[in-house]
This record gives sequence, structure tokens and C-alpha cells, in this order.
Amino acid sequence: MSGSQAVRMLSGKNVKAKPKGTSIDGKDATEIIAGVQAMYEKIPAFIRPMLPALPDILRRIPSSAGKYTLNEIIQLLDEAYETGRLKR
Repeated sequence: MSGSQAVRMLSGKNVKAKPKGTSIDGKDATEIIAGVQAMYEKIPAFIRPMLPALPDILRRIPSSAGKYTLNEIIQLLDEAYETGRLKR
């Protein structure tokens, strides 16, 4: 299932309410969840059990990252990969 298919499928559910403890709009939440699900579905099934859940990965990011936007962190990590400071 593609991300857009997941969004359409999830759109039938109650997306007007914001997820508990966040300020994320229900529609945005549905789109984010569908996008993450689509990303995981691209990973071969035999590898998925070895990967931590995305929330667990994000919890391991130092709290100092909280003062930056997600886009800034993505740019930093892209640059770190390009320069060899972060390895895949």
C-alpha cells in the first residue's frame, strides 16, 4: 500500500481530533503516520524486525535537537552523510 493509499484509507476514520498530548492536526497526523508506514513497507520484510520503531529512534536523539526544526536536523544529517561524519 502506498502512502497516499494509506492516507485515503485512514481518512475515513476520525481525523478531526488532535492526537493526545500533541498540537498536531488530525489530518496532518494521518498523513505523517501513513508516510512513515509507507517508508517501513519499502524495507524488506526480513529486515524490519531488526529495526527499532521510529519513535524509539527519535527518542534517542539528544534533547539539544529540540530547539531546531525538523528540516534543520534533516539538513544537518544530510551534510554529515555527504562529508563522512555520519556513516550508513
